[in-house]
Amino acid sequence: MNKTIVKIVSIVMVLTLMLCTFAGCGGNEDQYEQDPNFVPQTTEPITEPTEQIPEKMNPLTGKLDLSENALGTRPIAVMVENQPAARPQWGITSPDLIIEGLVEGGVTRMMWVYADSSKIPDKIGPVRSARHDFVELAAGMNAIYTHWGGSDGKTLGKYMAYQAIDKFDVDNIDGTKYENTYFFRDTTRSVSLEHRGYTTKSALQKAIKNLGYSTKQTVEDWVPYNVAVEGGKIPWNDSETDSGPCSAIKVTYSGSYVYTFEYNTNDKLYYSKLNGKQVTDGNNKEPLTFKNAIFIYVPVESMNTEKGHVDWKFDAKDIDNKGFYVVEGTGQRISWKYDEKTCSLKFYDFNNSPLTVHTGNVYIGIVPISNRDLTAVTR
Repeated sequence: MNKTIVKIVSIVMVLTLMLCTFAGCGGNEDQYEQDPNFVPQTTEPITEPTEQIPEKMNPLTGKLDLSENALGTRPIAVMVENQPAARPQWGITSPDLIIEGLVEGGVTRMMWVYADSSKIPDKIGPVRSARHDFVELAAGMNAIYTHWGGSDGKTLGKYMAYQAIDKFDVDNIDGTKYENTYFFRDTTRSVSLEHRGYTTKSALQKAIKNLGYSTKQTVEDWVPYNVAVEGGKIPWNDSETDSGPCSAIKVTYSGSYVYTFEYNTNDKLYYSKLNGKQVTDGNNKEPLTFKNAIFIYVPVESMNTEKGHVDWKFDAKDIDNKGFYVVEGTGQRISWKYDEKTCSLKFYDFNNSPLTVHTGNVYIGIVPISNRDLTAVTR
């Protein structure tokens, strides 16, 4: 056999082996034809790719909008008043997360939470005094807590806001210490002085720097819920008994504070109305809307003080720790847990899996359990 023929035979043999390899010759071929899903055995383990959290993902909203300086930083929490004289609040449409709950006199107060200080408006408020329940929630998130005064139980022998700040060593910025430095009074509204206090983005950034507070987040899993990454898959559990349509939900904090969250099919957001009136932003007149709204029911007890301070009994016995979550025209029953030592509040869906909210801002309402039966859902 001459050299040319030998070369041709060799090439044919190599090509035959390559075709057999890629086509699955041998024992695997028959099995592949019988089972289209058959995967040939390999000595290397098959691993599922892990989903990477984008670096610039806002941990409170899932949006990919964190500034470079905000990566891995602590959130900033601001106490904001909600009495009629304080409305419309400056910057109410700006927070990533709003937590609202009852304080004394049937009045509610809010804590606005930002993951990125650069997203804070040039004017926010009216900033008002601290209450211990809000301080604890801020501590659970390792937030830098902003307030103007606070309840003090020192002379009463009671645990109140300033005692909570000391107990949990909360880094805080107090308007009673820094008026005209980091806190200011608005001169355009004809209301009492206490309803006109505000702060600004630059003032808070300066305060954090000058007070020497670390901005690095050292607490893992500090957000009360999971959040879907912008543009990613959004888990949603559905069942006939535990979820259903929700075009509106009405919740009652007290006789003077009744909210209705109405769903708009055009922008897929819930519009917040207080006592039938649309809530708007004092800076830009825009309506307050939420992508996600969470309501949990907690016993609220009097602390027997002259001013009527109250205590949210997260640790109360014999309650079912239930709540409600609404998003994009659908409602779902949820549950919650609270860790007294870490002040960590967590939400779970009806399958007892960590609750995942949709990409967007979030509202959390701490509603008195005595008013749970007043909650009304419009299908």
